[in-house]
Formats: sequence, structure tokens, C-alpha cells
Amino acid sequence: MTLGALSYDIKLWMVNEKGEAVFGDGLAELLEEIDKCHSMLKAAKNLGMSYRYALHRITLAEKRLCELLVNRSRGGAKGGGFSEVTPCGKTLVARYREAQTELTKVLKSLT
Repeated sequence: MTLGALSYDIKLWMVNEKGEAVFGDGLAELLEEIDKCHSMLKAAKNLGMSYRYALHRITLAEKRLCELLVNRSRGGAKGGGFSEVTPCGKTLVARYREAQTELTKVLKSLT
């Protein structure tokens, strides 16, 4: 049997004390995009997801963490809303990306 070139790949997520998934790559990307454009709507569009789905992802994570990840101010009919990633959100992104980098190094060393 010829297996060809194989490598490892993993999916990483952070879980709370109840074992509930609260943070993964999709949410990290969403928070990074919100941090860039200061708008949940623009961030969602840039990532090809609906605003409703983006809001759901953030709200669910905030509920499971009991922490705010994004401060949001609503706009009106003419826009004007603003979103800002909280220090907690920025810390989670940094911790997640650091863990990803370290795990990638370990996996590369196995191939």
C-alpha cells in the first residue's frame, strides 16, 4: 500500500469549565476582522457570513464565557454603529493564536 505524503492537521477550540466550545478559528477570525474595521456588519460581510450569524456566534461565546468580547453601539437607519473588541476578546485571540502556533510546530516535528 502506498500512502503518499501525509501530514497532520487539527481543529483547535477553547472550552469552558462545562466543556462547552466557546472559542475557535471562526470566532478568532471574526474578532480580528471586527478589530480592523470596527463594524460587526462589515466584518461579517468581509468573511462571507451574515450579520445575524456573526452576532449569534459572539453572543453565544459571551454567554458561555460570562464575559463581553465586543462592545457594540447600534446605528440608526443611516448607520453610525460602532463595534470594538474588548480587552478580554483581544486576549482570547492572542492566546488562541499562540496555542495554534505552538501546536503547528509540534505537528510539523512529527512529519
